[in-house]
This record gives sequence, C-alpha cells and structure tokens, in this order.
Amino acid sequence: MKKRVLSFLFIITLFSLTAVSASAVVNDTLKVGIRWGDTALEAANLENAVGSGYEFGYYDEDREFVYLDETDETTITMQASGSGNGVTVTETRSGEVLFQFRDNGYCLGIRPMGRHTETWCKGYKYPGGFEYRCNADGTLTVINVVDIEDYVKGVVPYEMDKDWPLAALEAQAVCARTYAVKTRHPSLGFDVCAGTDCQVYYGRNRATDMTDAAVDNTAGEMIYYGGKPADTVVYCASNGGATEDAANVWSSIPYLVGKKDPYEAKTNIPNYNWSVTYTADELTWILEQKGYSIGTVKNVYVAEFTPMGNVSKVTFEGSRDSVTVKGETCRTIFYSSTYNKSVKSQRFTINGAGAASGGIYINDSNTVIRSLEGISVLSGGGKTVRLDGSASVLSAFGTSTVGEGQTPAFSKDGTFTITGSGSGHNLGMSQYGAKAMAELGYTYDEILKFYYTDITIK
Repeated sequence: MKKRVLSFLFIITLFSLTAVSASAVVNDTLKVGIRWGDTALEAANLENAVGSGYEFGYYDEDREFVYLDETDETTITMQASGSGNGVTVTETRSGEVLFQFRDNGYCLGIRPMGRHTETWCKGYKYPGGFEYRCNADGTLTVINVVDIEDYVKGVVPYEMDKDWPLAALEAQAVCARTYAVKTRHPSLGFDVCAGTDCQVYYGRNRATDMTDAAVDNTAGEMIYYGGKPADTVVYCASNGGATEDAANVWSSIPYLVGKKDPYEAKTNIPNYNWSVTYTADELTWILEQKGYSIGTVKNVYVAEFTPMGNVSKVTFEGSRDSVTVKGETCRTIFYSSTYNKSVKSQRFTINGAGAASGGIYINDSNTVIRSLEGISVLSGGGKTVRLDGSASVLSAFGTSTVGEGQTPAFSKDGTFTITGSGSGHNLGMSQYGAKAMAELGYTYDEILKFYYTDITIK
C-alpha cells in the first residue's frame, strides 16, 4: 500500500492557469465544472465506485495526464494548502496525508485507477478524472476531465426522460455533443458547466442501456451549419405551439428560425398550460430590484407579438414613468426568487392589464389598433366602409373583438395574471416535440432538421 508524501515544484512560465481552448474538445476531452462559484468545496471528497485507488499528477495543455504518484486508498479528500494551486490529499477517514501538490503552473489532477472507472463525488458517479483549482477564499473548484462521449452519456438522461423513444434520445445526444464543442466558461478554467446555464450533467447515476445506446448510435455526430459546428444548438422543454427566431429573443442565429410546431399537441406534456399572478406591489419591487424605477406599477401589457405568436415586447406603466422591454427579457424580467414566481416561456398573454395587451395587429407585428376610431375597411364590393361600434376579426388566435373608444385601463383589483403555454425560451428543438415525432416514427435526423434550419448532420 503506497502512502508516500511527495512534493513537486516546477517553474513553468509559458502556461496560464486560466487557459482553456476556444474549442472545448481537446483530444476528445472536455473539462466540465461540477463544483464552482457558490458551490465550490472547502473539502472535496472522492470514492471509487468502479476502479481502485488513484494516480496524482496534472493535465497538460493537450489534456494528457502527467503522472507524479499514486495511492491504493479508495476514499480521499482534497483541500487547498499553501499558496497558488497547492492542494493536500488525505485519506478521508483517518486524515492521513497521502500527497501534497504544490503550485507548478498547473492544477492538481487525479485519475482513478482501473478501466472504465466511475467515481463518487457529492452523490454522483462520474467517469474520467478530476482537476482541482484553488479559489481566493480557500475553496476548490472541482472539474471533471472526461471523454466527450462519456460526457454526453451523462447529459442525455438528465436533459431528457430516459424512457423516451430512442430517436428522441438520439436527437438529444447530437444536440448535447454539438453544444459542448464551444468553450463557455474560459475564465473559470473549464469548458462547460454541469448546470442549466449550459447542459445538466451528473455522470452515470441515471444512465441506462437505452440512453447509452443513443450516444453510441450517434457517436461523433454533430449539427453543422455552413460547414462549421452549430455551436448555439439550444433547445427547450416545450414551445407552446411555435418556435421562435433567435433574433426576436437574443440575436440573429441563422439556423434558429421560428416555425409552427404541430407535434407538441400530439403528446401529453405535464403542466403545459400555466398561469402566474402578480400584484402591482410585487411587480414594482421586482422592477426596482432589476434597475427600473418607474414608480408604482399601474399597468403591464404585451406591446408586441412576433409573427409566430410569441411575445417580443412588454410595456410596464408606472406612476412616474414607463418602460418597454424586449426579447428574452420579456420573460426573465418577471423572475423573482423572493416571491418564487416566474414566467415559463415566451408564449403568454397578460390578463388584468389594459386594453393595450388585447389590441389587434394589422399588416405586420408593429402596427396595432386598440380603437375603431377613424378606422375604415374595404368591403367585398370594393366600397370603403367606416366602422362603428365594435368589429370582430379573425386571427391566428381565433376571433377577437375591437370596440370603439377602448383605452388602456388599469387593473381593477391591482393584480395581473399571466397565462401561457410551454417552457423555455422557445428556441430550437422542443424536447417534447422530439418525443412526439419519435413516437410517430421520425428518425433523429428528421427531428433535428425540422427544428434547425438548413443544417447537416455528420
């Protein structure tokens, strides 16, 4: 049993500790942040699940492991020590020191010994090895250094139900693999994180033969646009009936184009339709926390819909001022952890708001009429007819009525109820839509080519 204490000190000036390749995949290897920021650890534990013992060293610029020492202990704990990226490794139960890593221009790397290893870290079993970066507050950022195919196997069963049809899982695998080719967090020392900011990744806990097969069946395949990986291949749980142009949510991305989605209606989607109610006081506080000082909220309404029927602008009217937000902010501005309330998708209407939210759009998404005053229409006989009273119009959402002299009216009871459908930003593949398409017999490449425009898969 090896229990040597070794220290290594090298002076290396040509390598930056924060350097991460602009392309996330180096020798088919990813660095995935599994504990960072607020979740960084004062003491980071590992325990062999498959394999026995560990090698100590570091990962070089090519993400090749450089061996320094080893132990056959199966439970170890890492803590920051000394200066820079110095780390002390102890046996978890006894506290006996097994290895001391001193800052040598790299970070401590640990690789479990054995074939096809799996290692427990905070309740999850991870493939591959680990890297530890010391933070200024004495905590450790924990990074899983893993083969990209093993990474995708740890994403698919967390981003999609493991029991869904194989074609849907295969589509998810291709999306996950494509998303991972771009480094998202270079300043933190890893390529992608394990949370919802990137893709949910928790290793092997939920993996099944079916989810693994979905990855193996599509091994190496990614989505390309214009001959390059489509590195913004985002997706959402459901879209409420239509995806959206990225230009109306973030900025223009040529393969993220809005289209009606007939497939979600063909499968059961839990909590597909939803509503959330805010008081004027709640909205006033939420806006103030986000830097909008318009006074007490008096009215809030959808100021503009996209041609797909999703929301592109929302206006808040206050006692002192008004503000109109657009794009994804139309949804995210309503989020509040304090009130535990949020708007789930870009597809919604606001009830209790003034008539402005119920106006009728004509000609394009920028022209809205809220009153019939001065409005004339061309009749079937070629005559111009002045409208009086009220009129009904047929739109994509059914029949709506516009009445003469309507003006925005404040909520009578001081509340605003937002009603919508779907979940997410309405961009790219609908996961439930993919499920429905798979149930109808579509292949994974057909699913992907429906949701992403002018792509190739290879």
